[in-house]
Amino acid sequence: MRTILNTVGTSLARNASPSGSPDVAELIRFLALTDLRKASAETNALYHLLREDDALVFLHSETPESHLCARALAEFFENRGHETRMVCVRDLSYREADFRLGLRALVGTLVACIREERFKGREVLINATGGFKAEGAYATLVGLLFNVPVYYIYEAFQRIVQMPPLPIDWDYSVIAEHEDLLHSLSGEGRSKFELVRSTLPKEISSLLEERENRIFLSPAGVGVFEAYLEKVWRAPKIPVYFGKRALEWYQKADATTQERIRRILRRLCLPEVRRSGAKKLKNARCFVYPQGHQNERVLFCEKDEGLIVCALAQHSDKSYDRLFDEGLSCEKRGKLVPFEEDF
Repeated sequence: MRTILNTVGTSLARNASPSGSPDVAELIRFLALTDLRKASAETNALYHLLREDDALVFLHSETPESHLCARALAEFFENRGHETRMVCVRDLSYREADFRLGLRALVGTLVACIREERFKGREVLINATGGFKAEGAYATLVGLLFNVPVYYIYEAFQRIVQMPPLPIDWDYSVIAEHEDLLHSLSGEGRSKFELVRSTLPKEISSLLEERENRIFLSPAGVGVFEAYLEKVWRAPKIPVYFGKRALEWYQKADATTQERIRRILRRLCLPEVRRSGAKKLKNARCFVYPQGHQNERVLFCEKDEGLIVCALAQHSDKSYDRLFDEGLSCEKRGKLVPFEEDF
């Protein structure tokens, strides 16, 4: 079964009543009596895309006109036997001051819908024909990042066009290194006086925007960060073994520190993080991760059986420095203990 996510504009209302203010019943009658290719931007694309058992999600802005059109479309296609629902994208309106907030919300809403429908075992498509032009651009970005095909009607010759998923894989190692920071910026943001963008890698700085002296993830930044979180969540876990020294350190750590260690181990399940984000130590056979942006450090080796955690340490208590003062050696096979906690 498939689910088609549809951005909704106001073309249905304009076409049905160019000079009036139609209600839902009028719009539904118009849809029933009109060629779907001519009724609205959304139905024009659905005419080419829709299958008998498809479910439909209509994402509308906070404008009354978009809500009206989404409701009419949902009821019309429900009457035709399709499962339908409406989703409001907060802050997406005609107000210029809120529009970028609305685009940010649109990206988050699309991502949430994709995850929800995939959890149901459904194939997901995006119909980006309706709504503001900027909606189509960001809907396409989300589709590319989440491997979802995006469709729209090309006005010049009135046929359906598909934007295929990207045929390349993204390297999220820099995102992983700044995960905690990006988590904070995806919510209430940080003061621009607290966070100096010029000190961040350009890959991270390009995902940020400033509003009222605070730094947030931009709409594109939300999409990239959510795609990274999806990749981490879906990455197959690899076996992890702790050496004696690492296990003792972990067991003595408080619950918050243990949680941060588990999150680091989860990121290390991504091959690009191990390949690009970890640093080879000069006087030992193991690698260290992360570098420079987090208090905790995991020192590990990668073997056929999985990851071997040789040691754990922190910068704040100088235990990372003491590791090298005392001499670091990789643990032997007989001293390894499988790490069985969920990460």
